[in-house]
Amino acid sequence: MLLIRKLIRELQFHSPWRRYFFPRYSYNFSPNQLCFLTKCLSETKNVNGIIAEIGCEVGRTTIFLNKFMDENEIDKDYLAIDTFSGFVSEHVDYEVNKRNKNKRIKKHFRLNSKRWFDGTMKQNRISRVKSIQCDINNFDLSSYGPFAFVLLDVDLYIPMKKALPEIFSSLSEEGIIVVDDCDPNIDEWDGSYQAYKEFVKEKNLKFDIQYKKLGIIKK
Repeated sequence: MLLIRKLIRELQFHSPWRRYFFPRYSYNFSPNQLCFLTKCLSETKNVNGIIAEIGCEVGRTTIFLNKFMDENEIDKDYLAIDTFSGFVSEHVDYEVNKRNKNKRIKKHFRLNSKRWFDGTMKQNRISRVKSIQCDINNFDLSSYGPFAFVLLDVDLYIPMKKALPEIFSSLSEEGIIVVDDCDPNIDEWDGSYQAYKEFVKEKNLKFDIQYKKLGIIKK
């Protein structure tokens, strides 16, 4: 039996679908970036408010952060917001027509489903996550505050520009917002970086980029 299993594994190794059978790093955050996110969770453990992840795709980071919360007894509600169907057309059109981005960006993250996301949480025995499918430009984020920690990963300028002031207004004292994709060297997603720069300047906050692309906002 072991010999047969090893033969099957060898065939998988040599197949063009090898990446589906063997482990690979699947996070959009580096190990240091993930560790920094857990540090933020620890720092806000006793801060009033919920945890929110806005832009969660299929839930890889959601699982990681919730398992960390379990191990460290961080008892907070967790809100996961996404379109679960890729970018909103109007947001992409703005990037293409106003910010000169390649129209191929509209194809990113389209292979997704809220049902798949919820099933993934259930499969991993995570029950605290409440998922909401929406365009955040048509959603009142402040209605779910106060927030203790927010991971904001919506990539494009328009949703980032709208979300930041709403979240900040409902952020508890000593709360933290982490804005992903604040890397000026990644042209495709620099809408996040532009919105972050404008917001911290308007609010006279500290400009703080950690681990190459994480824009930090503290209250």
